[in-house]
Amino acid sequence: MAIFGRKPTLAEAIDKVRAELRAGTMPGEVLDELRRRDQPLVSGGREPPGLQEMLEAIPGAAALLEVGGRIVARNAAMARLLGHGSTVLEATRSAELQDVCARGLAGWPHRRELSIPSLDLQVEAQVAPLTHARALLVLRDLTAERSADRVRRDFIANASHELRTPVTAIRGAAETLLDGNLQLTPEAREFVQMIRPPCRPPEPLDRGSARSLQAWRPGHGSRRSARSSSLRWPKRCSTCSGSGLRKRASPSRPTCPSGCGPTPTGALSSRFLVNLLDNAVKFTPQEGRVTLLGDGLGPTVMLSVVDSGPGIEPQHQARIFERFYRADAGRSRELGGTGLGLAIVKHLSQAMGGEAGLESSRNGSRFWVRLPSG
Repeated sequence: MAIFGRKPTLAEAIDKVRAELRAGTMPGEVLDELRRRDQPLVSGGREPPGLQEMLEAIPGAAALLEVGGRIVARNAAMARLLGHGSTVLEATRSAELQDVCARGLAGWPHRRELSIPSLDLQVEAQVAPLTHARALLVLRDLTAERSADRVRRDFIANASHELRTPVTAIRGAAETLLDGNLQLTPEAREFVQMIRPPCRPPEPLDRGSARSLQAWRPGHGSRRSARSSSLRWPKRCSTCSGSGLRKRASPSRPTCPSGCGPTPTGALSSRFLVNLLDNAVKFTPQEGRVTLLGDGLGPTVMLSVVDSGPGIEPQHQARIFERFYRADAGRSRELGGTGLGLAIVKHLSQAMGGEAGLESSRNGSRFWVRLPSG
């Protein structure tokens, strides 16, 4: 071939290859080499992994879905979890999971924790949209984890109930010995004071708080009845926090812009603020600062309590709103408290359609509650 009698240009070589491909005269070994080089470099010249191999590599139960929730392919973990039904609804009888899958097939990634009563499962479902009206469904089985949580909560509740009576009796006896004009030796008085610390005793979860928590469970009572047209600073909360702040930290006047909008008042707002302020004052050092802030965020209202305390270490932040959880058990016992204050804040806010959270560093913490304003 004359073209190879001299060094061809790149354009000439490409035109020659195209002409031979069209004519079908390209040598077989050259075609094989072209096919080999056409494979992705990351596969080392081998065929890329197939769909089933990729599904098996996903940690957890995974399935590929098509329109209508039809299961095109699934890994072994999904087969063990849901069986071999042809659709999600057929395999689970769960309209809630079907709704999650429909969102993913419509192009919206979604994550939700839900129960599947027909299979006695508690799962976290995550669906991600793919091309060609398909979606990837991944399920994480939370059944054992949630069962352990229930056992732990029941144990704590039962232990708390069983200990309440003897602890109350011991506290009453200690108060009688200290305040009953009895002649005690210095050594005896020191031992009695160890039973009843000189700090303010923890405020119990009284019946009013319990009734408030019960009344604000989803589906109980009317949310509108506990709202008013402006954010109010409850007198009881002001008195309580002012006393504590004078003893331990510099008070900062509560601030709230006029656009805060309506928010719960009365006993519920007092419970929110008393618990948050009490917690902040306890862990703020002498000459520290505790600030209460209110902010209107469109359809929501945010209440924040900011302190200049030592902060909460990252490993404790995820569990700080759990009942009876203490980030620093030794210091918490010294300062008193039931371990229920932040848990009450969280559950009340959730029952009212809001949420609670925190941001913390070595320079202090900010606990906040966000509530609907309507």
